[in-house]
Amino acid sequence: MIDKKTSISLTKLIKDAIFQFNRKNLSASKKLFTKVLSDDPTNPEANYYLGLIYSKEYNWKKAVLHLKTVVDMGANYLYTTQCRMILGYIYFQNKDYKRAENEYLQVLKSKVNIVQVYSALASIKYYLNEEKEAIKYAEKACDVDSYNANAKNTYGFLLCDFEIDMSRGLDLIKEVVRKKPHNPAYLDSLGWAYYKNGDKNLALENLKLAARISKNHPEIVEHLEIVYRNF
Repeated sequence: MIDKKTSISLTKLIKDAIFQFNRKNLSASKKLFTKVLSDDPTNPEANYYLGLIYSKEYNWKKAVLHLKTVVDMGANYLYTTQCRMILGYIYFQNKDYKRAENEYLQVLKSKVNIVQVYSALASIKYYLNEEKEAIKYAEKACDVDSYNANAKNTYGFLLCDFEIDMSRGLDLIKEVVRKKPHNPAYLDSLGWAYYKNGDKNLALENLKLAARISKNHPEIVEHLEIVYRNF
């Protein structure tokens, strides 16, 4: 049990740590939250913010440790939902698609971040080679918010990659790139959509730009190599 004096001290530490976090002084924030956990190891706020900080630093192992602590406690609905979102992202980045899927499905039950969750599930199902499920979630994301750039991009990419409706897919991605012309993920989708539609010149143009902006992201480079091989 934490005594009243310690509780007051922890409250101040948490307040100062959040202040530093909001000022993007992650190092100072991390030290303060670590002090909080030395007195209160299961403190949900400290674990939540440390999970965020470590994820920003790409320290996936420590990020997962703190985020899962919050989820396992289930003490705060908002923190739990946000932690599951971040865990889903971390698992996805590490190609642990089944765990990522499980986290996003749990978030889906909360009715929070629905468009983002549907788009994430569409991407997960794509990498699991589950075409029908991928399309289903991509369609749902667009149905919820037809103006969402990420949802449009995901749906357009899948329509082209699966060769379901390549003309429509290309049009959707064009709309997204017109609004966000310097986003490498969207430029990659546009280049791939052009390739699928038979325009290899425009495919190369957009994929080269995407690779340059992203500093040669592996997936973009892979698309670029495929186009070169089949030029």
